[in-house]
Amino acid sequence: MRPDREAPTRTDPVASAMSEVLGGPVGDHAGGHRWWNASRALVGATSVVLAAGMATKAACVPSGWSKPDQPYAELCWTELAGASADAGTPPRVAAWIERLAALHPGSGTVSTTAGLAVLLAALALLTTVLLVRVDRRRPWAAAGWALGPVLLVHWLSWELVAAAGVAVLLWGWTSGRAWLAGVGAGVGAAFALPVAVALLGVVAVGGRTRDRVDAILAAAAAYVVVTLPGRATGEDPDLGSIWLLLEQLGVGSSGAARAVAQLVVLAVAAVAAWWGIRGGPPTPRASARAGLVLLAAALVVAPSAPPETALLLLPLAALAVRRWRDLLVWQGLHLVSWVLTGWYVGQALVPTLQDDGRAYWLAVVLRVLGLVWLVVAVLKDASGDDDAVEVGGGEADADVDLLADARDARP
Repeated sequence: MRPDREAPTRTDPVASAMSEVLGGPVGDHAGGHRWWNASRALVGATSVVLAAGMATKAACVPSGWSKPDQPYAELCWTELAGASADAGTPPRVAAWIERLAALHPGSGTVSTTAGLAVLLAALALLTTVLLVRVDRRRPWAAAGWALGPVLLVHWLSWELVAAAGVAVLLWGWTSGRAWLAGVGAGVGAAFALPVAVALLGVVAVGGRTRDRVDAILAAAAAYVVVTLPGRATGEDPDLGSIWLLLEQLGVGSSGAARAVAQLVVLAVAAVAAWWGIRGGPPTPRASARAGLVLLAAALVVAPSAPPETALLLLPLAALAVRRWRDLLVWQGLHLVSWVLTGWYVGQALVPTLQDDGRAYWLAVVLRVLGLVWLVVAVLKDASGDDDAVEVGGGEADADVDLLADARDARP
């Protein structure tokens, strides 16, 4: 094992336990494989996850997503087929992409959705490759993206374009390509505006002032170009929003009051992000941490936060979070929230909960708790040593045949 590379099976308890199925954590003399490096292995894993995610939409294919409640009740909705959980729409550029996808053999909603899926799958694979390259010392950290349950259930959405933009932002900034980082953030923000907040967090770590200015200007230019044909805007609280929950509870608020609250929350998040990166080295993980804290805060107070917005956080979380346990807790809470949201919108709980918004309230609370768990985990890690601690390293195992293992590393 190369001393400059971190092995997840030796630094993460969850990865270490799961590796027992394949023989246990990597050994001191492991030579690796010439072809199966992290990039190729994780691209293969991403392909399997994408295929499984496609299969989860199979229940909606026979009807072509034409039934009003079925996509939500059976958790197979996708905005690519015109079934969105909220009233939001992607920028008008997405309509041009749909026309390109319509060239896919066949006709109708299912054919167009399949064509879009091919394009988005390519973006998801590219995102994996970029995340592997963000931190040369931790290439396997990209497994948090490649194997993420959130990717499995949400990748058939326009938010995947925004998530790919976040990956370009991370790779461009950490590799010294400030303008490319800005372009990635600008395109991502055009499809999901909270990505703009993540840009500020990522570029706050490392780089020169000129690099930050270049990145911000490039982001603004890319955003204008993508949204010039038109972009949907909505000021009223929509699905997934904590503001809609407050309205249903009878606690109304004006647009100005919401704006002030959003600024306050983002200011607190900025202070927390600064505290998390202060005094530490400008590492890729530190950039991801700062971006994650700000983006999570933006999603908490966003006027609309459908389940698919979790995809925006996944590239940042994969690199920023030290332990798989925290990644899985966040995604577990999110998936329960996603199920409740689908059942609520699809009226699958009727007549048990006729005209009862408590299922939606619980979904929002679980979503916010997951985001808080993620932020706390990141800030807690930032307060400690950034070097990984090996799990059980240096201890002999009575069940290991030392003579059989006493061989040189493979060339």
